[in-house]
Amino acid sequence: VLKKTLGVPLFQEQAMQVAIVGAGFSASEADRLRRAMATFKSTGGIGPFETKLIEGMLANGIASSFAERLVEQIKGFSNYGFPESHAASFAKIAVASCWMKCHHPDIFCAALLNSQPMGFYAPAQIVRDARAHGVEVHAVCINASGWDTAMITDQPNRRPRHAAYWGDDAGWAGLMPLRLGMRVVHGLAQGDAAAILAARRAGPFTGIEELWRRSGVKPAALERLARADAFQALGLNRRQALWAIKGLANRPLDLFAAADLREGRTRAESIEAPVALVPLTAGREVVEDYRATQLSLRAHPLTFLRGKLAARGIRPCGDLTGMKDGARVEVAGLVLVRQRPGSA
Repeated sequence: VLKKTLGVPLFQEQAMQVAIVGAGFSASEADRLRRAMATFKSTGGIGPFETKLIEGMLANGIASSFAERLVEQIKGFSNYGFPESHAASFAKIAVASCWMKCHHPDIFCAALLNSQPMGFYAPAQIVRDARAHGVEVHAVCINASGWDTAMITDQPNRRPRHAAYWGDDAGWAGLMPLRLGMRVVHGLAQGDAAAILAARRAGPFTGIEELWRRSGVKPAALERLARADAFQALGLNRRQALWAIKGLANRPLDLFAAADLREGRTRAESIEAPVALVPLTAGREVVEDYRATQLSLRAHPLTFLRGKLAARGIRPCGDLTGMKDGARVEVAGLVLVRQRPGSA
C-alpha cells in the first residue's frame, strides 16, 4: 500500500487502503476515516477510528509498536494530506513553474505580475527576485507601457549577470528586459488604460494636456499614473505631473478646446508661468512608489535605515553566510504579506 511513497502515507487514498487492508475496515468506514482526517485540525483527532485502527491491525498480526507508529503517521498526515490526483496536478504545475523560473525568469516574472492579485508573494518580491536573477525591469511609462507587463523585444537586457544564478553567459544573454504594465498602478481602471492606449496609436504623447484631450480620460486617472511616476518620458517627475494635472480643471471652453486640438494650438489662458517644485527626497520617492505600484525600482526601503539599524547591531541578510553557526542574530525587514489564517 505504501510502497511507492517509501512507507510514508502521503495521499488520502493510502490512509483508506491502510485501514481496509491492515485493519479490516469496510469501504464506508474507510471513507468516514477520510472525512475525520479532513477535520483533524478542528477536532484534534480522528475520533473512534484510532482505537479501531490499532485493534484491527493487532488482529491481523501487525506488531503493536508498528500499528501505533502508523496511526501516528496517519494523524500527522491529516495536517497536509490530500488526494493523489490533487497532488499530481499540483506537482505538474510546480515542476513547470520551477523550470520556467530557472530558465526564463523574465517571462516568469511578467506572468506572475499579470496574474495579480494571487498567491503568497507581493509584486515587490517578484520583481526583486527577477532583478537578482539578471532581469532588467523598466518602470511604467505613459508612452511605452501597455496594460500588461511585457517583454521589450527591441533592446538588449543590460542588467549585469549574477554569477550565483548564471554560471555562464549563455542563459543570461537570452533574457529580455521587462516593461511594467499600467495594471500595476493602484486604482487605475483598465478602461482608462485602454482609452490611453487607443489614443497613443496615433503617436506618442508630448504633454499632459494633449494626453488628456486625446484620450478623454478624467484627471483622476491621470493623477494615478502621475503618482506612479509614469510621465518621465514627458520630462515630468511625479510632482510636476501632478501639478500639471491639477491645472486641467481650469481648461478653456470645450468649443475653443476642440478647435485648439484640431489646429494643434495651446490657448494663452491655459499657459502659466513655470513653478519650481521642491523635489522629493530619495526615501520619499520609494515610499510613493510603493503606494502607487506596490514596488520600487529605485531602492529597497531599508536602504535608508541601514545606518541606524547597524548602530543597533541589526545585521543585514548578506552578513549571515559569514557568521558562526548557532550565533544569535537580530534582523529587520518589511512585512509584505500576512498569512491568514496563521496556521495555514
